[in-house]
Amino acid sequence: MKLFARSIILGAAVSTPIFPGAMALSFARSSIFRRGCIAKKIGSTEGWRGSIASLGTEDAARKSLFCARQPFHPFASPVCFSSVDHSSNANGVESYSDSIKMKNANRKNKVDKDWSSYEKLVRKLYMTNLFNPVKLGLENMHKLHEAFGSPMDQANIAVVHIAGSNGKGSVALKTANTLQLANYRVGLFVSPHISSFRERIQINGIPISEGLVEKYLQEVFDVCETKQIPATFFEVTTALAFHVFAQERVDVVVLETGLGGRLDATNVIKHPVISVITSIGLEHTRILGDTVEKIALEKGGIIKEGCPVLVGKNVPTEVLRECAKEKRASGFYECADLLEPDEEPTFLGGRKMLEDYDVENSRITRAALTLIRKQLTEKSSDDRPIRFISDVIIDEGVKIRPPCRFEEFEISTTIREDDGSKKQTNVKVILDVAHNPQAMDYLIAKLISKYPTSKQRMVVGMSADKDLKYCTEILLGHVSHPKQLHLVEASHPRAASIESILEANPALVESYFEKHRNPNSLNSDGRDVSSVATQVRKALELAAKNDELLVVCGSVFIMADAREELGIVEPRDSDVIAEVAGAGMRNSQENFSDDKTKRQ
Repeated sequence: MKLFARSIILGAAVSTPIFPGAMALSFARSSIFRRGCIAKKIGSTEGWRGSIASLGTEDAARKSLFCARQPFHPFASPVCFSSVDHSSNANGVESYSDSIKMKNANRKNKVDKDWSSYEKLVRKLYMTNLFNPVKLGLENMHKLHEAFGSPMDQANIAVVHIAGSNGKGSVALKTANTLQLANYRVGLFVSPHISSFRERIQINGIPISEGLVEKYLQEVFDVCETKQIPATFFEVTTALAFHVFAQERVDVVVLETGLGGRLDATNVIKHPVISVITSIGLEHTRILGDTVEKIALEKGGIIKEGCPVLVGKNVPTEVLRECAKEKRASGFYECADLLEPDEEPTFLGGRKMLEDYDVENSRITRAALTLIRKQLTEKSSDDRPIRFISDVIIDEGVKIRPPCRFEEFEISTTIREDDGSKKQTNVKVILDVAHNPQAMDYLIAKLISKYPTSKQRMVVGMSADKDLKYCTEILLGHVSHPKQLHLVEASHPRAASIESILEANPALVESYFEKHRNPNSLNSDGRDVSSVATQVRKALELAAKNDELLVVCGSVFIMADAREELGIVEPRDSDVIAEVAGAGMRNSQENFSDDKTKRQ
């Protein structure tokens, strides 16, 4: 049989107010799928259906990015964390999909003179670490923050600071989404991004525009030059977020740490309304420490004097309790101290009995919002008015899920039989950035729990600094044969190469991967830029033939290529930017360790 054609079933666009007194949100499918779409809610008998409308201008394309597909709620359609301008397009582009395809079509084969100001500035940012090697400590960041007037310490901005091995991005998004529904103007800083650098800095769920990046990033570079601050990529990006949030007058900033906590660039803030530590697992062990207790102390570095701290259940609680005591936190809380006990915890099957991580992330967010609500009420002023965060708003806000966190959709595929006839079939696809052993265990448990009888095919790519042996053993233990695994390598310099994955686990030699690489497909780092697209295409074809569930998992660095190959059309930075992404960050986002034995 031969794969003949495919389209994707998903998504819808509506616009409706959610709550009386709350802001009216415009809901739209942020990722529109090429080759024709029919909207269909996945995995819910109470879902919604509809067709994708024309979504307007290129400016709208900038504004719209990710949408969380959620169960039906009586108050609203599925909540997107973006809004879209439905005005007409003067350039004749009649749909969001068309405008994004036009933009992405220009990603390749640009020459220097054709680069936009945005491309030049973001290229410069990515290359910063080549010229400003990472310097341990927060000296650079303190100087940058002070140069802009210490915006995150201003009385009119409340800061929520979140760290953790897993779950911190989801908790940050759920928190920001809930506060937005309560009519706060919310800045969200997260990392890494999937397809566009602008995803890292969002205001009310909308990635900032290229124009704002051009304006404010240049100002950060000017300060670095004038004051001779040799700031690194993550320091400049963090300073950019702080500057944008202050200039665009947000009420609340939700900060996700980049790595660790104690020496993370976000940790220059002095008075967060709450510090949250979601979970502790073995990650970045060369940098953060080789035990969960050591890693916990690094994450606990975000705890501040006079500020409350909340921890999830998957942490060394007593280590963090003692850390909070030493730092004179105003209170140390677990979720059980703030919420009623779960009536019946949701456990997943698999190698271990694990709770559903989204349930745990939502519970942490609910507990955090209980404290945030109290803190914002106590610190209200003319500059920071009270906005009521009701339990109903919290229930709605925590439903959102980030893209590529057990993100589900179906691809409608036409295959040609050997006799020439055509057959229509749907392939269920799941995208998940499970990137370390703890997250891999959760992914497998979720798959077993939700799809216990489904045959599964998996495309996996990893980051070089992860435990490749352990992660791949988890995957091999899940599938019946290595042939159900497709190994890929992202073009990012931090991505693990096929060779390193095979060296870590020789049993994977029987899996699918590019054994004979085309020299024309190799980038300057020797990575095969066609690896992800080739194996996703192959895996989709086999999944269609064999009636299998297709899972794409691992490093965030493979997701942009995978999403594009699967037909998702969304804003994506050009190859001009992609070719230098990660320059100078081969081992980790930043090296924050102050242990000389770990400086490599």
